[in-house]
Amino acid sequence: MLTLYAHLNRRSANTFKLRLALAEAGAAYDYRAVDLDAGEQKRPEFLALNPHGKIPVLIDDDFALAESDAILWYLGEKFPEAGLLPPAGDGSAAARQTRARALQWCDFASTGLYQAYLDLYIHKVVGAPDKRVSWIGDAAAKKLDRLLAVLDGVLARRDYLAGRFTLADLAAASVLQTVKARIPDDPTAGRAAVAAWYARVTGRPSWQRAQPEETS
Repeated sequence: MLTLYAHLNRRSANTFKLRLALAEAGAAYDYRAVDLDAGEQKRPEFLALNPHGKIPVLIDDDFALAESDAILWYLGEKFPEAGLLPPAGDGSAAARQTRARALQWCDFASTGLYQAYLDLYIHKVVGAPDKRVSWIGDAAAKKLDRLLAVLDGVLARRDYLAGRFTLADLAAASVLQTVKARIPDDPTAGRAAVAAWYARVTGRPSWQRAQPEETS
């Protein structure tokens, strides 16, 4: 049995993409919510799993793995039947390139889209007025707009980020779910190719299975 230590909010982007991958694989797992506000990530028993004191963490028997993109990649490798990555044993150039592209767009989602969203959310939306830094929020809004334009341009030429459906689509769509829910005046609006791709990804059965109950 796999165990996933992750956010109380099961729609949190870095949590949700892992739950999507597990849903794609049809994998059974134990979900353990970590209350960050209560400092549970700093308790000795959690630090024994991840000395960095961060979520998410995946436990597979006696193997503990932190960092959401590493976990996502591990799940893609562990469950090849889910088709989230081309098989590592396929030595073809096409397979190598698709795997590399999947990694490229996972990085784009984590270090580009997510970071721009987070800065914008903190400094324009949710942060206390005396804690906001206007230039950071302004720069984040411009960066997010630019990144969405890049995404739209790429998706106008192909249906999925790596050319075929991969775990990269789960990573990027999870961030956009959060952007659409939390940033006023949906920044993704007007991006036709992004909208069509988002509909394809969110229309997958795994997306519906991964959605938490509203009462949870």
